[in-house]
Amino acid sequence: MKMMMIALACITLGLGLSGCGGKNDEGKEYRWSKAHGVLEGCQGVMSNSQQCEKNMNNQQYMIQIDRN
Repeated sequence: MKMMMIALACITLGLGLSGCGGKNDEGKEYRWSKAHGVLEGCQGVMSNSQQCEKNMNNQQYMIQIDRN
């Protein structure tokens, strides 16, 4: 039951955000940068990733793409 409530809350939040978002972007053009690698720390959500578990210096290699 608890999982059902969490799933329902996530779906509701997702639909709410997608319904509200994007309205301010009409007519704007964005340029995306080329993908480049960055070293990130292993704090938070990514602490259990394979890279963090295998890497002793507590960093992982990530791909970053910026929107201008």
